Amino acid sequence: MAGGNILLKGYTAAIANVLTTELNTLTDGNVTALGPEQTNTALDMVADFQLDLASLTITAATAFCYLYIVPSIDGTNYPDFSSGATANYHAAYMVATFLLKNVTTTTARANVSAVPLPPGKFKVALRNGTGASLAGSGNTVGIRAYAASYT
Repeated sequence: MAGGNILLKGYTAAIANVLTTELNTLTDGNVTALGPEQTNTALDMVADFQLDLASLTITAATAFCYLYIVPSIDGTNYPDFSSGATANYHAAYMVATFLLKNVTTTTARANVSAVPLPPGKFKVALRNGTGASLAGSGNTVGIRAYAASYT
């Protein structure tokens, strides 16, 4: 029996923002509202995500942001997922952690790679664990998806 190779393909599109204004002035410990609906029509298996935070001061020793992907199984409806300090979010939707270094009034960037994607529609949310409120503008979470091929 001949063997084959599973190879990663290149990115299927340019980086696209999945969260923008949802991040504005997000208080430490709070979760954003779900971002705009994303459709995985290319059936990409995984994605890389990039978090860009505008001017802020991080003093927490363990600063982080949690990334959530909330899928729509039927393509129309989404499970309960609320934002805020007492958010109704389920740990099963947390797919990645952005780790951030201590910074003082400067931008912060963090990336996570190979996050599994659902095959249909989904929305993204983020929990702020930086120890500070995010800036009023200029914050984004971007996505670049890719798949695998078999040769």
